[in-house]
Amino acid sequence: MRYPAEHKASTREKIVNAAAQSFRERGSQGGGIASMMKDLGLTHGGFYRHFGSKEDLYVQAVTRAFQQAGDRMVEAAKRAPKGGELRAIIESYLSLGHLEHVGQGCAVAALAPEIARQPPAVRSKVNAAFKAHMNRLLPFVPGENASEKRRNFFILFPAMAGVLMMARTITEPARRKEILAAARRFYTEAFAERRS
Repeated sequence: MRYPAEHKASTREKIVNAAAQSFRERGSQGGGIASMMKDLGLTHGGFYRHFGSKEDLYVQAVTRAFQQAGDRMVEAAKRAPKGGELRAIIESYLSLGHLEHVGQGCAVAALAPEIARQPPAVRSKVNAAFKAHMNRLLPFVPGENASEKRRNFFILFPAMAGVLMMARTITEPARRKEILAAARRFYTEAFAERRS
């Protein structure tokens, strides 16, 4: 049975969104393609009607994760008062909600070590998605020029991802909140209160 192009596109979107969440929660090896397809009510064989390989899905899912995380940060910035955009991004990123909802959060905080182990061709495509993600956020980063903004981005965002990774290893709720609060204070003072 042949499905209309819209159905195929809709099914592909469902798979990419499910994989973006699943990979962030469990890594790409955690649940397996067959399990994810079954959860979506699809067959494992149907996977190959949408993707050439698991690596193709991985790139699409990580790209989607960057888009989703970027959407949330840009939305936080838009809701902030003028001049408070970066503070809002930092507060949103280093929030308890972001910490606890790995599947909807930052791909770097959830997957950086796994991405680093991918083959060069996969890493290259993920790097292109990361660059697009960075370019969306650069307008909110302090700096006199694009080069300085990029340097500040590469200090701030990977460092916040590291804070999330570390806080996720802690089992004591009070200690997790303490880590997030200290990091929010530090990064707000270091970056959000600077003049761009």
